[in-house]
Amino acid sequence: MSGRRTAPIGRADGDVPPVLAIGEIVGDAYEVRAVLGAGGMGEVYEAHDRVLNRRVALKVMRPNIPADYLLREGRALAALHNPGVVAVHTMGLHRDVAYLVMERVHGLSLDRVVDDRRARDEPFETGEVLDLLVSIADTLAVVHRAGLAHRDVKPGNVMLAPGGRVVLMDFGLVLPQADRAGHRIVEGSMQYMPPEALAGVVAEGEAPLGDIYALGILGYELLVGEDPHEGDDATSLYRSKAKMPQPRVSRACPEVPPALDDLLVQLMSPDPSERPPGADAVLWSLRSIRARVGRGGEPRAFSALLVDDDADMRTILSLHVRAAVPEAVVEEAPDGRGALAAVRRHVPDLLLLDLDLPDMNGVEVCMMLRGMELGDACMIVSVSARATRADVELLEQLGVQSLVKGPTLGQELGNVIRRMRPGSRGRAPSAKR
Repeated sequence: MSGRRTAPIGRADGDVPPVLAIGEIVGDAYEVRAVLGAGGMGEVYEAHDRVLNRRVALKVMRPNIPADYLLREGRALAALHNPGVVAVHTMGLHRDVAYLVMERVHGLSLDRVVDDRRARDEPFETGEVLDLLVSIADTLAVVHRAGLAHRDVKPGNVMLAPGGRVVLMDFGLVLPQADRAGHRIVEGSMQYMPPEALAGVVAEGEAPLGDIYALGILGYELLVGEDPHEGDDATSLYRSKAKMPQPRVSRACPEVPPALDDLLVQLMSPDPSERPPGADAVLWSLRSIRARVGRGGEPRAFSALLVDDDADMRTILSLHVRAAVPEAVVEEAPDGRGALAAVRRHVPDLLLLDLDLPDMNGVEVCMMLRGMELGDACMIVSVSARATRADVELLEQLGVQSLVKGPTLGQELGNVIRRMRPGSRGRAPSAKR
């Protein structure tokens, strides 16, 4: 699988002395216990926090690597709040070496799991791959909303932790979307880099589209068991990615759902403009595919839950949904408790939620759904005429899109559903509140 051709560009390899010694005390608080990993740019150690009596991960850069890399990673992690991102505790300087103290995540990296599965000739099931892709896309959506791009999405940077937690690791190459100078530096793991990154011509604001491309490569490899492109250097890989026919999972795995096959083709498109516009759109599509395709591969009808205390508004929303997906199964609830009960019975593909409900507000409903992991498998969209900016920002952190009740609601809702279901072609009726 991929791990055999993922040596990062621009990083030194070879035997180098360790930066820290076992038993060394860093920052008067962290006792180095063991080496967790090492690369050309830096090392990660397990350490004991003697003040709070806990295990932590301690990352340091090698003396010849600018501390800006670690500072950028630390600031990026500190700005993100998601189970798929490692928590950062503090940063400091020890013997003129920058260090970053982070949460110690226990688990296995995805590349090790892949190697083990290949050695046992045990391929990944479609449901397993969808679960992994949904988790990674969810984390990337948070990263991209923060104005950042990861730029090194690959199995070696995905940690499978207890409780089904999937963690995206190593933000050392993270880049603000507006950092044009950084876009001209060719860094990352070649097999997962899009053609424009290999050529060093990523346009301003398009770095996140490279993460989307890498997610497509990862999905292909998990399903097929091999790299989609041939090449041992940047030039040959660029030629394969940009000039050769687009790889399709279905050619090797005909049992893969057509919707997933089509989505992966879009993610791996050599033209950035032909990829989905953002990780949010990818997440919606993956959740929709996962909801509509069971473990046995049988398609399920698209379903929507409409939550609003105004019966007329529920009727309007139902018309909009059925205009986009005529065969949709639509359920209604007049309040927050009814919504929670409905989701417990059946998790819908789409949940349309008014913020002004008689028993609890829509933000509280979203927080309860996310906290109980009931709503993780569905797309939640708030529909309100009076949402404040603070409401919208909080909903964004919960992965919830906000729409405004008004003349354009039908069109906007239709666009949301079409992103979830690329094959739908319905036109929403022009109904006003």
